[in-house]
Amino acid sequence: MNMPLRISPLRLLAVGLMATLAGCATTQMTAEWRNPGLTAASLKGGRVLVVCRAPDEAVRRGCEDQWLNQLGARGVAAVRSYSIPGFPWASPDSSEEMRVALRASGVAALASMSLYTGGVAVLNPGAQVGVGVSAGSGGGHRGGGFSVGGIGITFPIGGATAAQSLAASSSLMEVAQGTLVWSGSSSTAASGDVLAQVGALTQVTIEAMQRAGLI
Repeated sequence: MNMPLRISPLRLLAVGLMATLAGCATTQMTAEWRNPGLTAASLKGGRVLVVCRAPDEAVRRGCEDQWLNQLGARGVAAVRSYSIPGFPWASPDSSEEMRVALRASGVAALASMSLYTGGVAVLNPGAQVGVGVSAGSGGGHRGGGFSVGGIGITFPIGGATAAQSLAASSSLMEVAQGTLVWSGSSSTAASGDVLAQVGALTQVTIEAMQRAGLI
């Protein structure tokens, strides 16, 4: 006689948590667009000016450093906006102020990246998860945690700090005609190391531009 397969609620919960964490642990492109009217070699050989936009100045400069290093490793000459006195980095890519500044810099292309926090927040250091099965029905709030359907998960509240996922919206623009060549969005998992997140976002973005044959 075949016996029915029984999986305990605790095992199901553990599998679900592991799947969720695995899904959030990658840095990836979430959307891409490329101008079909430009050839693959349109921007090769010219200098690229890099503009990063972030609320924190240290993160902004760290982002532009990442672009400089990663483009340089691929044989692309890059210029950081923060190295140009008075450069209007906060102006939109298509603004007249930005166009004038770009032409004065003598670059062939503008690569811009705007950073913003994503929608996933976790506890840092990692959450200490306590799982318990109660005989009662429904869940309750006790000791700073929550329970659903008799299965409780408790996170330490005191002294914990929050870390958020990071996302980026990037674009590549040809300077001479002000034409948008490529744009894309990317996201990375929650972490307490913002500059490492920025580096990962920069890497997947540049790799996507490479696959498109633009750099």
